[in-house]
Amino acid sequence: MTTVGTVQAPRRWSVAMRVTTGAAMVAIAVMFVVDATHIDILGWLLAVVMLLACGLSWMILAPIGCARYREYRAVVVAPVVVILGAGLVWFGVPEKVGWWISAGSMTEAARNCPNSEGEWFGVIRTYSVRPGDGGCQFTIDDMAMIGGLAYFPPGSPPPDHGGAGYQPVYSPYDGNWYRFSVTMHDHHP
Repeated sequence: MTTVGTVQAPRRWSVAMRVTTGAAMVAIAVMFVVDATHIDILGWLLAVVMLLACGLSWMILAPIGCARYREYRAVVVAPVVVILGAGLVWFGVPEKVGWWISAGSMTEAARNCPNSEGEWFGVIRTYSVRPGDGGCQFTIDDMAMIGGLAYFPPGSPPPDHGGAGYQPVYSPYDGNWYRFSVTMHDHHP
């Protein structure tokens, strides 16, 4: 019985695969941070571009590693990292952890509701805090859509503006906290 020998993977292939895997891990970490802190949508864009570049690199390196060098373990790591990380982001784990860390300081601030610009509460960055609609609004989103989180004292739910343009639309988030977004047009027929 003869056995077929395997060729040792050259250093450049191993380094390229490690860099690809490392970059994929960094991209997933960026997704975690952006999701947990609500920092900026540009972070998501950066992470997606990084993941696409890693995917392209992996699609070139993986077949070579499997067919020529029998490096199955090194080839499997990057997709496993991406699948696990993307799954955690998909199910909102980083956002839930970020909220768990930040809820206390945000609730404390909401009780006083000082007008402020650009503050951090736990790990969540807000662009502004201001009283509004009988509660306290923490503006978080920074791109074309205006929105964030709003706190309403116990027993006083947010108002329903009936789809009027330029008015906040609230949806339940956690207890006395609501997500809000400001619609830019009327929804009346």
